[in-house]
Amino acid sequence: MKKIVLDLKGMTCASCALTIEKALNKKANGAKAVVNFAVERAVIEGEDIEPEKLISIVKSTGYDASLIKVEEESADTKKTYKVNGMTCASCAATVEKTLKKVPGVEDANVNIATEMATVVIDPRVVSEREMAKAVSNAGYELVISHEKQTSRSDDFSQRVKSAKMKMIWAWIITGPLTVAMIVDMLGGKIPYFDWISVVVSFPVIFIIGYTPIRSGLVALLHRGTNMDVLILLGVTASFATGILSLSGMKIADYSAVGAMIMGFFLVGKYLETAAKGKASEAIKKLLQMSAKSARILDENGKEMEIPVESLAVGDIMIVKPSEQIPTDGVIIEGDTTVDESMATGESMPVRRTVEDEVIGSTINQMGTIKVRVTRVGDDTFLSQVIKLVDEAQGTKVPIQAFADKIVGIFVPVVLVTAAAVFIFWLVEPSVGRGIMVWASSFLPWVNPNLDALSAAIFASVATLVIACPCALGLATPTALMVGSGKGASEGILIRSGEALQTAKDVDTVVFDKTGTITSGIPHVTDIKSEINENEFLKLIASIENHSEHPLGKAIVDYAKSKDIKIENVEKLLVRPGLGIEGIVNGKKILVGSPRLASSKGIVVSKDVQKYGMEGKTVIMAFEENGRYLGMIALADTIKEGAREAINALKEMGIETIMLTGDNEFTAKSVAEQTGIDNVRYNLLPSDKIEEIKKLQSQSKIVAMVGDGINDAPSLKQANVGIAIGTGTDIAKEASDITLVKGELRSVVKAIKLSKATFQKIRQNLFWAFFYNVIAIPLAGIGLLHPVIAEIAMASSSVNVVTNSLRLKKRSID
Repeated sequence: MKKIVLDLKGMTCASCALTIEKALNKKANGAKAVVNFAVERAVIEGEDIEPEKLISIVKSTGYDASLIKVEEESADTKKTYKVNGMTCASCAATVEKTLKKVPGVEDANVNIATEMATVVIDPRVVSEREMAKAVSNAGYELVISHEKQTSRSDDFSQRVKSAKMKMIWAWIITGPLTVAMIVDMLGGKIPYFDWISVVVSFPVIFIIGYTPIRSGLVALLHRGTNMDVLILLGVTASFATGILSLSGMKIADYSAVGAMIMGFFLVGKYLETAAKGKASEAIKKLLQMSAKSARILDENGKEMEIPVESLAVGDIMIVKPSEQIPTDGVIIEGDTTVDESMATGESMPVRRTVEDEVIGSTINQMGTIKVRVTRVGDDTFLSQVIKLVDEAQGTKVPIQAFADKIVGIFVPVVLVTAAAVFIFWLVEPSVGRGIMVWASSFLPWVNPNLDALSAAIFASVATLVIACPCALGLATPTALMVGSGKGASEGILIRSGEALQTAKDVDTVVFDKTGTITSGIPHVTDIKSEINENEFLKLIASIENHSEHPLGKAIVDYAKSKDIKIENVEKLLVRPGLGIEGIVNGKKILVGSPRLASSKGIVVSKDVQKYGMEGKTVIMAFEENGRYLGMIALADTIKEGAREAINALKEMGIETIMLTGDNEFTAKSVAEQTGIDNVRYNLLPSDKIEEIKKLQSQSKIVAMVGDGINDAPSLKQANVGIAIGTGTDIAKEASDITLVKGELRSVVKAIKLSKATFQKIRQNLFWAFFYNVIAIPLAGIGLLHPVIAEIAMASSSVNVVTNSLRLKKRSID
């Protein structure tokens, strides 16, 4: 994909920009063009586009253009912003549509549950201020000031407190009014009750309820609709009946009902806000886990305490027993056990000694250790986890697309429905009264003696306030929030909602062998050389010293343990899947698998087959002229719990396959020990991709489990890429799901988590749809009192959030 940016001259208005944009989109070989009048730039993306032709197209429209730059790859940037002023799913849909219309914004997802907008932008075409202005024009606030983007923990805490105070004040006033209204309805005459009702209702509706009233008005002024529009129309219509009644019109006074509607609306908002805060507890807990200070050695070797923000890579930290390790690092002195449960979900402490990595914010338990800082700030493990969880919660799952379409038209449809209900009760009062007479025998709030106008207001207000797009809008994101948070606490980091949705349908799990099924820490078991053994070790170790493969590292470590000197290597060449070659002391040496030897015409010893049957891997060495030098056999150990995990997958009806570059005997030995269904061996990296493609061509949903770096192409090809045992650096993998712990049981947990999360999403969507489909018709035919309708509406949103929260207690072991 090529991206070309042009500087435009001669534009005087937005129509000019539109003219150029249309011309480019029509004539530029199917390319996509976006013209920004504000910055006087055009960005054109396509496969077969050239600057000269594009400039010619612009000039043909009467304007001028010059080339700024050409890029072969997109320079899009993904950013996340806080959005203030949203009160329901319709608000989120409005903000999302507004952002998508801004030139330079490639994609936008707005999450009502987290109140965050995740946007993909081209920063050369659109600025943050342009996006903020567009959102502001729609009646909301996109927070672009980094100072204003406070921690979510504090933000939710403030929101819950504010919502609680509004609810309390509303019911301090509305409570006595409700009692008085009931007394009046039961025949107890309260002097001047009509005046009391109007006067007391006013502050509840228009002062305490200012936020939803203002939000509804802003939406209408910007030709939009949201949940607050329904509340605005419902409560103002109710309040207006009180005014009309006082003016002498014969109409039922619903002003007190308006106050009660607002009161129950605020109760629902408080409960919803509190529940949403609980749904985001994963991020809160992670933020609270970070250390505040660190003890380091200064230039003179003396201990000093500094804020953790002041740490720099290379600093030496002193960490005593029971203290938090301030940031990521490597132990340079000491031996201890570390509680890593916050990172991996593993309850048992793990032993850590010199040269072992430690994770910031974990707890040092036993001995005092010295740790050299390797990562600080945004690069630390904890920061990466927070970023990944935040990004996952900012994505949308495919199943949400249908709900979003419904939410987009929901409020307008309800407004039309309410208007139709109002007209029906005015035009056909006898039909409506017949329904009321029938219902009054078992529903005490139904009054068949209402006049036509009062009955029309009664039914239409109930229709307005019972409709609930929020339940639809919250159904998916709240479950995704809780699911991704639960995953993080178990050491399962989910990078997108789409990956979470796909994982539940996985029917085939493909494993890499080394470092995935096996520990990836092989050791030398046998050496057979045709030359002096030490000389042989020197040659093979010198070559393998430049390999990143665990087998190469094991050979180098073994040679060093024998005090073998590592020589310099010239003209190094890596042969993927086969081996590595280079010149040592003037001789070209080839080191690799038996396949490499066979490709050079070297007869492979029977010892290779013998070692293979024992589950060992053989590395051979020979000179360029074909002179055989010898071989080294290495063994790897099966990871603890691997067999149990694979059996658990098979019990779930999932096929297990191992893909490896190792020989047939070693591969089959590992497969037999673990119970894997099928095995493919002697595979190059490109062969693994082809094997996955074959499975996908058979309509299989494939998850690939690998190390996240060496297996990046295969992870990308799979429907779901799962990186396992990647240590503290989790930002660079090509995976959809990252498993912090290097054990296969986490693969089972990840799939179970996906299934559990989507069970909640389906439940939420079902009840949200079911509620609206049943409730709106009942309100329309006058069977629901507006107050009861508002209670039902508030309950539906709270029910969706609390149902998602139940996922926290769901076992995925």
